[in-house]
Order: sequence, then structure tokens, then C-alpha cells
Amino acid sequence: MISLAALAAAGSGGCAVVALAEWAQLRVERRAEAAGSLAPDASGRWLRSLFGRFTALAAPRELALLIDAAGNPGGYSPSELMGVKLVSAALGLSIALAAATALGPGRAALLVTIGPVAGFLLPDLVLRRRVGQRRRLLEAELPVVADRILLAVRAGLPLGRALAGAGEHGRGLLALELRLADARVRLGTSRAEALAQMERRCPLPEVVALVAAIGRADRYGVALEPMLAALAAGARADRQRRITEQAQGAAPKIQLIVALLLVPAAICCVAAGMIAGLGGS
Repeated sequence: MISLAALAAAGSGGCAVVALAEWAQLRVERRAEAAGSLAPDASGRWLRSLFGRFTALAAPRELALLIDAAGNPGGYSPSELMGVKLVSAALGLSIALAAATALGPGRAALLVTIGPVAGFLLPDLVLRRRVGQRRRLLEAELPVVADRILLAVRAGLPLGRALAGAGEHGRGLLALELRLADARVRLGTSRAEALAQMERRCPLPEVVALVAAIGRADRYGVALEPMLAALAAGARADRQRRITEQAQGAAPKIQLIVALLLVPAAICCVAAGMIAGLGGS
């Protein structure tokens, strides 16, 4: 009968091979990006394609939305990411089996149950953390980008040129997304579809409102200036409110530090002086 240790070793070896193949693929893609090549290396994507074929039917639609909101790191499709999740679950199971040999039956069963679940959910947690980081960057940049679009529209530039200019003159995440949308339009994608893709990659209420306003301006000729001015003002107010909330939340922490560190230190200094005075007397 195959022991748990042997099974864990076999699973760990298989996962190590998969991890090495993925690491090699990432190195190839980074070299291609550094060389300026936009064409993917088909010879290094065989493993992803294999995962994609096995997990294409199992990939939920919510996973595609999560990948888009995270900025599509690594260029994984939903089916390929499902393959990564399954490999991560197998790795978690292998580690749990290896560790379970040194535990009792009850703890071993719990560990074997939790290990693959944690491994399966780990890519989702990484993506959600990235979504939160992108959200904070978008919230900080939105007022500036809205002002740039507003100034360009007021100067008489066409809407497409105003959006492209806001992306060209910006350095943040939202400016990058505007440049990507402009590149898609230049390649033949309609502006509505390009902005819809930007909305999926930036699922922020203010970005959704901006895309909706641009769509109404394109279809019905609705004036865009009042909406942009209101959007910029609202974004600034929200940012100021978040800064105020962070400052209010920092006050109790500062008071706790003072109560736990500074006050005892001052008491120790006073006590040391009193002890020294009593010793001298």
C-alpha cells in the first residue's frame, strides 16, 4: 500500500514541475516584452493551453470579471487560471499530506481538508488583493484625469482626442487604461467596446459613470462638461472624506501608543529619580 509520504512526494514533484514550467514561461514573456515584441511565444504556452482545455467548462464567469478587475496579470484566461487553481489545490493537498504524517488522526483529517481548499482559493485572494490596490490608485487619480478631459473638451477638442490626450499626459493607472482604450480604437475596435473593456478593468463607480456619460455624449450629443465637473468635484470630496476618516482612525492608535509606551517611560523616569533620592538620603 502506498504510504501518505510517498503520495505527498509524488504530488509535490508534479507541482514542482508545473511551477518550473510556469516560471520559465514568465521569463520568456518578460524577455519578449523587454525586446518590444508583442507576439506571444507559442512554444512556451503549451502548459497553459493544456490546463485551458481541461478546465474550460469549469471556469465561472465571475472569474473572468475578477481577472479583468485585477488588470489581467500574467495574461491568464479564465480557463488557464482554473488550471492554476487546481495545481495550487494539489500542492496544498501534497503539503497537507506531508505534514499530516506527524499529527494525530483528528488534526491530520482537518489539515488534509483545509490544505486543498486553501490552495484552491489562494489565486482568488491574490487577485482580490490586486483589485483593492488598483481601486486605491484609481480613486487617487480620477480627479486629475477628469479635469484633464474637462479642460480638453472646453478647449474645443473632439471627445476622442480629449480622452487620448488625458491618457498621454498622465502617468498613473487610469491614464494607462485610457491609452490602452485609445490603442484598441486605433486597431479598429469601436469606442464603446474599448470603453466597456476599460470599465471591466476599472470597476469603480466613478469610472462606470464616466463611461456612461461618454456613451450618452456619443449617441445623443449630450453635453459632457457638467458631468465631468461634477465627477471631478465628487471624486475630490470622496478623497477628502477618506483622508479625514484615516486621520480619525489614526488618533486612537496614537493615544494607545502614548498610553502604553510614553506614559510608562515617564513614570519609570520619575520613579528612578525618587529611588535615587531616597538612596542618597
